Amino acid sequence: MSRVEKGKVVVIGDRDTLPLFKSAGFKVLEAYSQSQALDIISRLELSDDVALIIVLKHILDDVDRFKIQTLKFKTPVFILPTSWSPGESVDVNRLIAKALGVG
Repeated sequence: MSRVEKGKVVVIGDRDTLPLFKSAGFKVLEAYSQSQALDIISRLELSDDVALIIVLKHILDDVDRFKIQTLKFKTPVFILPTSWSPGESVDVNRLIAKALGVG
């Protein structure tokens, strides 16, 4: 059975944004910086029950560097744009496919 079939989704973000995800049934972990998010992801890698990690974009300092730093992890990491992150057009289907390793 693959990680996606049996795992849970974890959302990493700030205290103000996480209640929405928690109410939707996601496991949430609080972080306020890129380094805190990376530390949390490193700890989550030790668990076999995490299928996808979502990081809220507005807590990241350097998105491109973060993407490179997370390539070493076996669990897919998806960066979710928020209303507090810089605006840009987003192809959500492409991002999800990429986060799951199929795009």
